[in-house]
Amino acid sequence: MTQESELTNPAQNQQSRKIKKNILAKGGWVLSARISIAVSNLLVNALLTRLLTPDEVGAYFLTFSLVSVATLIAQLGLCPTVVKIVAEALALNNSARARAAVKAVFLYGTIGALAVAGILSLGLGQWLAYRVFNSSIMAGIIQLAVFWIILLAYQNLTAESFRSFHDIRNASIYGGMATSIITTGLFAILCVLKIKMDLAKVLTLTISALSISLIIAGMLIYRKIRQFAPGGQIPADDIFAVAGPMLVNSVTAFALTQADIWVLGAFRPQSEVAVYGAAFRLVTMINLPLIIINGVVPPLIAQMYAQGRKKELESTLRAASSLALIASLTAFSIYLLGGRPFLELVYGKYYRDGAIILWILSLGQIVSVACGSCGFTLTMTGHQNKIVRLTLTSFVILVISALILVKPFGAVGVAIASAATIALQNLMALAFAKKYTGMWTHARFSLVPVKQFLQKVRG
Repeated sequence: MTQESELTNPAQNQQSRKIKKNILAKGGWVLSARISIAVSNLLVNALLTRLLTPDEVGAYFLTFSLVSVATLIAQLGLCPTVVKIVAEALALNNSARARAAVKAVFLYGTIGALAVAGILSLGLGQWLAYRVFNSSIMAGIIQLAVFWIILLAYQNLTAESFRSFHDIRNASIYGGMATSIITTGLFAILCVLKIKMDLAKVLTLTISALSISLIIAGMLIYRKIRQFAPGGQIPADDIFAVAGPMLVNSVTAFALTQADIWVLGAFRPQSEVAVYGAAFRLVTMINLPLIIINGVVPPLIAQMYAQGRKKELESTLRAASSLALIASLTAFSIYLLGGRPFLELVYGKYYRDGAIILWILSLGQIVSVACGSCGFTLTMTGHQNKIVRLTLTSFVILVISALILVKPFGAVGVAIASAATIALQNLMALAFAKKYTGMWTHARFSLVPVKQFLQKVRG
């Protein structure tokens, strides 16, 4: 080893430790936000089942799904785009370009949101409500849903703008955490006071909570970009060269998570959708440990893979998967042993029959967690196109299998289609990760690598 390398390696190690500490510091806000949002959403759903009838709850879940996918389309792929372009501009000390990028993203985002809102308002929303989901309740709140879409698009663009400035705290707070907490508080007050509600009033309160959060976030983001130099320009081609592929990937990935409830809503009563949706919301707790892990490992994947430390990276990823699987299996055991009473405790007696749906969907997520961060491994090592193709294929498989099973078996059949597709998708992603990167990412049944992973993250 040369004298130069001896001097360089300590410097590199010190920089690496700084990066890891920075990741952990900012990751704390991400972790807090995700846990807060998950718990708040669980409480909101529990409160809604006590404020609304089962048919209204089913219509709410369908409306929420429609609003979510419409918001993704309205954003035009601009959320990850603003992070990439602004971060690059700030790295080059070009604050004028960063300011121009934020302004351009909000301009195009406004156009996208208004376009989607206009299309839904002028007939598509009513057609989907009546013809696809057979829901007069949903049809009655389409105009509120349209307003919800516009506000959500602005919330997400604002949060990602904060993220592009490396302001993870405000990105976490105003990316949904503040809205979730305010909404939970409002609904809790309504339940305590036993005020009678319908779906339109519930959406109005939800929109009000979102508006409060968005006003504060808007003032903060405006104050932030005023500090940047004016006069920068950024061509639309630079924006949409990034945003186009991002839009396709994000919409496809989200559609895969919602296809089951869309098929169920098209062929079964809204009360059955309500039970399925309630179980589905609880299943997200099974996958939460992997979501948290995936908030930490991507920078490690990029760094260690680029350095050729594949064996060490594989050990790290498998240890992380093991840690996530232990937490997920703990949650699954609670559902398995007390699914019916747990559903009744959270949602009420009507929803206890969703236990079998809860068990089936949970099994699919257990396979997903056991496979680990295989998708992120492919994405962070330059194989993102494999994930896009796999997601598209999985979406087609899920829709076809759900359509086959929904009429004879109802919600249980759709749950089987969903769980099987999720399991297959992740097993294929695991195999692709091994094929294209030479690394496995699945869990090990040993506590030793878990301890090694925690030591590595702490630096």
